[in-house]
Amino acid sequence: MSGRNPRVELVPWDFDSEEHRARMHLQRLACGWRSEEVQKWAEQGRAATKTLYWIVVRDDLADGEKLIAKHESTPIADTAPTHWHQPREAAPGRAFTPIGHIALDVRPSQDRQLGLTSDGEDENGSGIAWVASLYISWALQRHGLGREVMAGAEDLAANGPLRARWLVLDTMSREQQMEPALVRRVYLAQGNPAPVVPIQDWYEAQGYEAFAQEVGGYKWVNPETGERHDIDYVFLRKRLK
Repeated sequence: MSGRNPRVELVPWDFDSEEHRARMHLQRLACGWRSEEVQKWAEQGRAATKTLYWIVVRDDLADGEKLIAKHESTPIADTAPTHWHQPREAAPGRAFTPIGHIALDVRPSQDRQLGLTSDGEDENGSGIAWVASLYISWALQRHGLGREVMAGAEDLAANGPLRARWLVLDTMSREQQMEPALVRRVYLAQGNPAPVVPIQDWYEAQGYEAFAQEVGGYKWVNPETGERHDIDYVFLRKRLK
């Protein structure tokens, strides 16, 4: 991570906690994407193929209360007993207010489909991890928190249990994301602001490089009408070590 002290920390979610699952579902509803997948994510957590992390404003941040005040929510307890199947000392007496979340995945079958390899192994570890499901409260976006969260996720992927050399992600193509019809349907109609910068551009500015595309890679379901719409994926990757 950068020399600047981060304003946020990443706390593993407790996939066996009803409170954590309910809060995750609410945040995915606010995000507008994949709210129906929370139960599947809990199952993937038990299988150690996906871990979600709450984005939490650091307790020692001077203006932390001001940031949290912009994101109305109630605290939840730190109860996750494991992290990637490794024991973790939870702090159930600590309550925190998550302002968003992010995930790290392992997807070996998709790695093979995309021709991804970890280019060797050594004592420093190797492998490929995916970063996914990034959401920060709409009220707190454009505060520069997203880059800090990504830096934290990259550090966890490289130096945590995954020991990843590469971090991969998928996102909507810049061309499709900025189409006026899609902006109206996916963002404005859900009460969310229109994107200012394509998310693909945002990732590329952080060192990610596009290497593959998939037309219709995701079916977005309109929560109001139930209609399904094809979303085109662009795949990006970044060398961590």
